[in-house]
Amino acid sequence: MKRPVWLFSMDSERFSAAPMTTGGLKSCFQQYGETAADTEISLVHFIVREEIDPWFTENWLKDCLPTVREALAAGIQPVVGFSVYTWNAAEFIDLIRRIRQSCPEIWIILGGPHVQQVEDYLLVDPIDAVVMGEGEFTFVEWLDTAHLKSWRDIQGLAFVEDGKIVKNASRPRTLDLSVFPSALDVIPLTGDDGKPLYESVAYETSRGCPFKCSFCEWGTGMLGTKIYQFPLERIRSDWEKIIAAGIANIWLADSNFGALKEDIEKTRIVCELKDKTGLPSTFATSWSKKHNPRVQEIVLMLNQHGLLPHYQLALQTLTPLALELSNRKNMAANEYEPIAKAMAEAGVPIAAELIWGLPGDNLADFERNLDKLIATFPNVNIFTYNLLPGTEFYERRFEYKIETVPVAGYGRAKGEYVIGCHTFSVEEGLEGYFLIAAHMVLVHGTLLPFTIRYLALEASIPASPLMRAILKKLLEHFGEIITASPVNEMTVHDKLKVYENRAELYVALFDDIAATFGIIREAVHEWLRSHGAGEELYRRVDLMLALDLALCPRKGNPSVEFHQVEGDARCIIKALEAMDLPDSKAFEGFSELQVDYPGGVGTVLKDPDGGSWMRGNWTVVPPTGGNATKVIDFVAAG
Repeated sequence: MKRPVWLFSMDSERFSAAPMTTGGLKSCFQQYGETAADTEISLVHFIVREEIDPWFTENWLKDCLPTVREALAAGIQPVVGFSVYTWNAAEFIDLIRRIRQSCPEIWIILGGPHVQQVEDYLLVDPIDAVVMGEGEFTFVEWLDTAHLKSWRDIQGLAFVEDGKIVKNASRPRTLDLSVFPSALDVIPLTGDDGKPLYESVAYETSRGCPFKCSFCEWGTGMLGTKIYQFPLERIRSDWEKIIAAGIANIWLADSNFGALKEDIEKTRIVCELKDKTGLPSTFATSWSKKHNPRVQEIVLMLNQHGLLPHYQLALQTLTPLALELSNRKNMAANEYEPIAKAMAEAGVPIAAELIWGLPGDNLADFERNLDKLIATFPNVNIFTYNLLPGTEFYERRFEYKIETVPVAGYGRAKGEYVIGCHTFSVEEGLEGYFLIAAHMVLVHGTLLPFTIRYLALEASIPASPLMRAILKKLLEHFGEIITASPVNEMTVHDKLKVYENRAELYVALFDDIAATFGIIREAVHEWLRSHGAGEELYRRVDLMLALDLALCPRKGNPSVEFHQVEGDARCIIKALEAMDLPDSKAFEGFSELQVDYPGGVGTVLKDPDGGSWMRGNWTVVPPTGGNATKVIDFVAAG
């Protein structure tokens, strides 16, 4: 019989993406492995963690384990390998323990960015070897010698020998990426019925990152600082296969798309495919950290062809000390205002990225920075800082007094939330997580996008800390959904619990949306009073709240409502969407709106992080329309 090998991978979100990493390993071994003819590699790919337990019971114990035992009886060494990322590490460590328990003789190898700190896994978990750095040829050599266990000469391998960790010499990066065969040579993209097996393909057109950001493993770890390019002919061929299979989305795994001159040609290729076939639907990537004319040309080309879901400017922080410690002080993207303006004028959906929790930052500066960005960008995406192995901050965690808590209780296997460091306390750090939860629920969840944007643009009242005040007020009424503690007695860890369970709160807020907005209005008015706001600002903010209430998502089935709001709604919305303050005349008179709600909160989507598509579509009703009008009203809190 052939030696049985299983390679495991898992998607990072609830979408179906082809297993390109493990597929690449299999393809490479089939081409270069000396024992390829005697080895049978099976790819096991999970879309969600809930698939793992049934697979272990129905597939591993009933089908795979008998094959393992048959191989061992024949003197053949079976192998399992795992592609480990932060999003799947905890689940895979648990599965590894169960596989080892079912068969102690099986050999287990890990690779991927999350296990590059090999000391966290070897001698801790039941693992035989870890691939360090670029994995293809290390895996090929290891698999060819796995039946002998003569591993000391394999570059890029760490393993346990005689109760000690052995780390072999690093493997030099592969400079000519054309030597790697395509993962699509071994991954079926369609089923027997001819329909696509996956929604997306995460595709790599280059490797490397020229930057050495302290929080990121990309440029400092396994990929290296110089970018190398896969052949354009191979890229075109693979993309044609993906499109021919009917797969909707191509998502690039490049670190800095737009940094290479070849990226222009790649863009032309995907635009040509779109014009000819209607696919892909989206083409997403991590953009170059240098916004230059080439990047702008690429962004505009993709946008013109309906391929750009968003253009994210990776600012990550605006705080000077955090920029310095993160090795990002002199990045061109830091001059973000003209970039945002140019993209907005061109109709490009642009967003800014921020990270909370970087050493050198603090909550007060972060909130001021967030206010600036809310007044500049149509969208701001805030990420929590997860301390990643192999990064500079991970290595200097004691120097910077970095304090962490396990992500979702999984310990280092899943990742570590940074909640404190030498520039902000733990209490302040967790308050930052609370802010992110508030921003996701209120802005990304499209409860208050106009209100918060107006206050940020008006700039007399701080908007970001207001979001925390609103969330605290909401938790006084909905808090038992998240925590049994009253909001004024919350511990810092309760605030982290709110962040981790923001979706549950978000859905609960729509049970009585008028009452929810009554609570919000009360919190906003308290905030305005505490900052000495004048009567006119009260009136205008109430107008914004009324607009947000009229347009915010609704639970249940699609519906249509008619609303009367103060002011010229068309002019106000047009100005705010253009990132401008409305003219004073826009606040005069009244408007009648017809709002078409797609519905779905609590059924179609339970995540506030991406709820904008559920927001109502509005039109202004002509004065002679004769439709029944619902005057916007806020139900009193309590």
